[in-house]
Amino acid sequence: MFWNSALLMTGTSFLPQFPQANTVSGVASFSIRDAYNGLRAHNKSVMAFAAHYSDKIRESDPDWLDKYQKAKMQVNHCVTLTPDGQYNVQDRESLTIDSVKYLGLQLPAELYHYMSETMIGPRVMNSLTWLDTVVFPTLDGVESEEYKRLVTVSLPPLREKMAALIASRCARALQHYNQHMRFWFDDTLRPELVHKDKQEETNKKIETWAVGDADLAAVQGLPTTEPGKLAFAALSLQKKDFPEKSISKTRVDSLDTTSEILSNSIWRLMHLRGYVNDQHKLSVWGEALAATLQAVSPIVKNYDDAQHLEEAAFLAFELLQFDNLNSRHPHPELIGGPLRGSDEQKASCMLVSRTACLLKLRHKSVGYTGPLSKNFLAYYSIIKAVREADRDLLEGITASMFLSSQAKRSRTKYREIGQA
Repeated sequence: MFWNSALLMTGTSFLPQFPQANTVSGVASFSIRDAYNGLRAHNKSVMAFAAHYSDKIRESDPDWLDKYQKAKMQVNHCVTLTPDGQYNVQDRESLTIDSVKYLGLQLPAELYHYMSETMIGPRVMNSLTWLDTVVFPTLDGVESEEYKRLVTVSLPPLREKMAALIASRCARALQHYNQHMRFWFDDTLRPELVHKDKQEETNKKIETWAVGDADLAAVQGLPTTEPGKLAFAALSLQKKDFPEKSISKTRVDSLDTTSEILSNSIWRLMHLRGYVNDQHKLSVWGEALAATLQAVSPIVKNYDDAQHLEEAAFLAFELLQFDNLNSRHPHPELIGGPLRGSDEQKASCMLVSRTACLLKLRHKSVGYTGPLSKNFLAYYSIIKAVREADRDLLEGITASMFLSSQAKRSRTKYREIGQA
């Protein structure tokens, strides 16, 4: 226990290091030797050690001792998973009644199976288990105003809808727990995600979608005839009478094939993101997206969507909705931006380059040896944040379909759906 305490005091992913830190090369450091010597000098008691530096703790992190106690309980009662799929809680007999505060919420076992089959990812599970969504640092380390506005204002509503979809299908207790967000650039900023208010509205929208294979096969004359693709979902709604036929007037419990599940998941995503209205007709944004997908469909077909053009087109419209796909905020302080030409030419070059950041980079096997543009690396962090939020929302939509028996459960489908 003595060494466990010393190791915890040096800091972990779930506990900051002890506030009484030395400064080495301008960086705060608290080594295992510092913890060992400090505990030996205070009867091997973390409480006594913390009391000695109470002023320092009160100044830098007044809640550190409470965080330490939770971290200690988390280690003492760690949850392990056996090879046969059973989970065990260490020292279960002495588990306290408030274990949810340090072990997290217990989610349905079905959700863990979805994660093991890649149908949902760890971001969704972590946010629900710990009621905490962490926005991690970007590759470039730039905290621009447009980036901060995106992750603190524009994207939280998407995360609320994702939580509303899954929480409404789980134990009632989970529906009353609000989530919080933490940001790498501001420790004091902790917005609350109140998903309970979104549950009824969100579920009412998505449950109107239950298009079966028979109706999917009846849609003819599209540039892509493969259901389950974004272009198929958008262009099919341009067909006469199809939007009205796609509205389900009864409880959804019949989705079975992979094509049915994928198609309805994409339609539900488009509905929640405003590309489709409640009459299942394309909105103005949806019409623009459909026109774009139709224009790039020959390239997608000829090159087997090697550049993931459909995804890039959808992300472009998402960035436009969030007012992030433009030539503004050029960040001249960062290397790699346009340097030559008039202001208009630089702005045009900036817009084209930012649009190109949506595509996948392809180069020879020798690897890329050119200069690194920190300007566009900073913009890619904006793209990445939007992609992750949309991905999590789509995973929430798909998981809710199975949790509520709107789609027939089948172990053979989960991984196929996740990869698709």
